Amino acid sequence: MPRRILISMALLLLCAPPAQARSVTPWGAVYELVRDERSLSDISIDKAIATEIKAALLEKNGKLGLAVKTYCYLGKVVLLGQLADDSFKSFAVATARKTPGVKGVTTHWVPPSRRGSTISDLEIAAKLRAELVEDKDISATQVEAEVFSGHVFLLGMVRSQKDAAKAAAHAKSVSGVKSVTSLLVPHKK
Repeated sequence: MPRRILISMALLLLCAPPAQARSVTPWGAVYELVRDERSLSDISIDKAIATEIKAALLEKNGKLGLAVKTYCYLGKVVLLGQLADDSFKSFAVATARKTPGVKGVTTHWVPPSRRGSTISDLEIAAKLRAELVEDKDISATQVEAEVFSGHVFLLGMVRSQKDAAKAAAHAKSVSGVKSVTSLLVPHKK
């Protein structure tokens, strides 16, 4: 493997935010890279953008910063979470917009639940992950899911609109899901 590819992969692994670092081993991260529709350079840039935004949010307010999930695909940032603090939401959007390389910012906020929903959200996420992995026609490593009080948000880049529709259908089939918002982006080659 050429040295520059190894260096790029090492940088990517170092830049990956903990919430998005899914792999326990470097080999799992390499597999995820191979399955991603973006180039290694695009992945690295997107991870760096998401990391810079997340770091600024955590620096401003650790608790509220953790409540904001930050994703970036080809320079387009998605901020989402259960957050009632309008001033922090505004800060998050302003921070994302001023980050170099950002081409656009989309937000999806869900009001905080009055009742604890963490356990049921984790169950929904686990069932959905199992459904996606079981479907050999789509690449489950390209689909991220965030669940807030039963509201599912699908994120990532997929091969086609058909894959995006299948992932959304899987999410809708999971018991306890109240709504599904697909933010999946079909890759244009």
